[in-house]
Amino acid sequence: MKRLEEIAKELGAEVLDIGRPVKTVEQATRETGTERKQVIKSLVIVSESTPLLVIVDGESRVSLPKLEKRFGKCRFAKPKEVKELTGYEVGGVPPVGVPLKTIVDPKVLENEYVIGGGGTTERLLRIRPEKIVAYQGADVADVSE
Repeated sequence: MKRLEEIAKELGAEVLDIGRPVKTVEQATRETGTERKQVIKSLVIVSESTPLLVIVDGESRVSLPKLEKRFGKCRFAKPKEVKELTGYEVGGVPPVGVPLKTIVDPKVLENEYVIGGGGTTERLLRIRPEKIVAYQGADVADVSE
């Protein structure tokens, strides 16, 4: 698996070293001076058909019913499953370089750039949202509440 730093460089993204844990949208906005909608959440969902990486903006929540229409019964992955499926701990999951089928909510694409997980809870990734879609081969679908 490619290291996140290599992927970031390839995509013109930037890994931000915060130096202290950033686990919430509020903390990320405070540390980066961005708005809630520019912060993205990379969430691992376990569905009947396949594990998913679902990316929504900081103002939105994932709608399991919307996902279930496409993928059958869905639930949020447990922290141990997140680590097993992505190689990253909860709170550090980046939006790129994760070997899962990826769904990006269209609201994410309304931003020029977004701030997401940077591989650890002390790092963030600043990236253009269309680069996430292209790199991950993601589907863009309305999956937010």
